[in-house]
Amino acid sequence: MTQRGFIPGGAVTLLVALGFVVMCLGLARGTTTISGYYELRKSQEVLRQTVAGLQNESDQLSVEIERIRTSPSYARKVLRDKYHLTEANEDIVFFAD
Repeated sequence: MTQRGFIPGGAVTLLVALGFVVMCLGLARGTTTISGYYELRKSQEVLRQTVAGLQNESDQLSVEIERIRTSPSYARKVLRDKYHLTEANEDIVFFAD
């Protein structure tokens, strides 16, 4: 009588030994470590979040640029608020605290 789904003991030992040899070869070459793998995965996630943040910022700046291009009054407001530009007949007054 045979059991289905049962791997003979010799095959399991061979698979474990083969896995161990592959892992040792990777460690000896210095290219494969478990901790290195997890560090790379963590770095990959940080980079993905950074890319997503930069994409969001880029989208916001694109909207701002389009708004400045299409609205002269908004463009003047940006120039006044961000760059302190004035009209020909205006003066800037600073108050000391």
